[in-house]
Amino acid sequence: MNNFGKTIRLFLVDGTTNGLTTAELSNWTGIGVKVPRIKIREYSNRAEFQKPGVYILIGKGENNEDAAYIGEAEVIANRLFQQIAEKDFWNEAIFFSSKDKYLNKASIKYLENRLHELALKAGRYSINQNTPTRSELSEAEQAELEEFLSHAKVLTATLGHKLFEALEETVEDNEVQNQIFYCKNGAG
Repeated sequence: MNNFGKTIRLFLVDGTTNGLTTAELSNWTGIGVKVPRIKIREYSNRAEFQKPGVYILIGKGENNEDAAYIGEAEVIANRLFQQIAEKDFWNEAIFFSSKDKYLNKASIKYLENRLHELALKAGRYSINQNTPTRSELSEAEQAELEEFLSHAKVLTATLGHKLFEALEETVEDNEVQNQIFYCKNGAG
């Protein structure tokens, strides 16, 4: 598989890294958004928050380990308000939606399931939830959503969380680990 360079456009809405950040890839109709929990109400009327999508709540678990919860929503803002009331562990949300009307209920259920699967496989964050159900989609729809997922993975890491990347993926393939072996001869 060929890897191509990517152009990512980050926009710090209020000019700080502690506020709302939008992330877009060139030639992609999706959008990623990172928002601190304490700023969700402030930004909830924005168009990005009024669309269907998948979201990731990020914080610390009971043992201070990185923890995440992955969900889906027909209206992101409404679901984030619900999560503010129900879940205490998180301090930041990242969500992905489409700039057009591309995503529907079946597609966001598929994305939620696949993101959950990818996060468990990577094993970098504790994921505290049951496995979400996966929608049955055509082969063509699945292929399109897998491309959407690959972009979401890139943007999640760009926004500061390597939730979907196994530790081995972050080490160059040609990097060699030096090992030293000592042999002890029986004749002293």
